Parts: sequence; structure tokens; C-alpha cells
Amino acid sequence: MNRVDFFDKALKYHKMNKKEFAQKSAIPYDTVAGWKRNGSVPNFAFVLLKKIAFTQNPRQHQLKLEPKAVKLTEALKKEVQVAFWGKNYEVSYILKEVRKGNPAFVKPFFENVFYGDILKILPIKAIEKLLPTLETIFKKETALFWRNVVNMYRHGGLNFA
Repeated sequence: MNRVDFFDKALKYHKMNKKEFAQKSAIPYDTVAGWKRNGSVPNFAFVLLKKIAFTQNPRQHQLKLEPKAVKLTEALKKEVQVAFWGKNYEVSYILKEVRKGNPAFVKPFFENVFYGDILKILPIKAIEKLLPTLETIFKKETALFWRNVVNMYRHGGLNFA
């Protein structure tokens, strides 16, 4: 596949035709159409296309996270039980204590349960309420990770401060 085909596919991906690209990039349409006849597309055309697509809709390229209610599967229950191995707690009791912010339950839960599964088990509001507890229990990096996860769900952006 040559560069012209890549450029055509990129235009199609961004729901744009050559005429629109020419207008938005201030390049004469004959020049843009000539790239196909010549069989080559300059590098700057790809950069311009990316810039145009991003400025049209900057949020389009961000990861879209949508909170979903997930039924606690047997595998998730088992993972929570394993996090509290030897303690003989019921899963419902563990989750109730984690939601309350009990550090004795929050620490092993967040240390031993995979973060993707934590997002399946706890709603974002619950994680958001736990942020102060997480900041006191864990290192700055872990607390910042969870703060950024909440920000991604809430605002669609990251905070690196």
C-alpha cells in the first residue's frame, strides 16, 4: 500500500474528502488532487490532516470511558476473597468496609485486586470518596493514579500535578 492510499484512507477515517482538506489546509485543490496522479503525498499533508482533525474535535481522540453497572461475577468475588486470604470475610462485608473507607480493608483491596477489576466492582463515586483515604495509605504515585482515573471518568482529562 502506497502513501496515496494511506492518505485516502486517513481522509476517509476523518470523514473528509480532498476538497474539504484543500479548503481547510489552504492548499489549492489541484495540488491535492495532483498527489494521486503523481503517486506521492508529502509528509506535511499527513501532519496537516492530523492537525485539522484534532482542531475540529479535540475530544474525539480521547479515550471514552463510561461507567457501567457490573454484576459481581464469581471470578470477581474470588479475586476479592483472595485479596483477604485467611481472614474468612464475606465479599459483601469486605466491599461494605472498603466503601466506608476502613484503611484495614482499603489497603489490601487496592493492593491485591487488579485495577481494572476495581473499576468493575466499585463505582467511580465510591472511588472518589476514597481518594483522601488512598492519599493517606499509599505513596503519592498510587493516589495520583486513582485521582487521574477519577478525572478521566469525570472530566475526560488527566492531571499530572
